[in-house]
Amino acid sequence: MDISKILTILLGSILIYLIFLFLGFNLRNKNIKAQNLTKKDK
Repeated sequence: MDISKILTILLGSILIYLIFLFLGFNLRNKNIKAQNLTKKDK
C-alpha cells in the first residue's frame, strides 16, 4: 500500500471517530433535557 492511502484511511477514521463523539455528546445532552422535561410534567 502507498503511504498516501494509509494516511487517507487514518484521517478518515479519525474524522469519523470525532463526528461520533460530537454526535454522542449532543444526543446525550438532548436526552438529559428531555428526561428533565418529562419529570417536571409529572
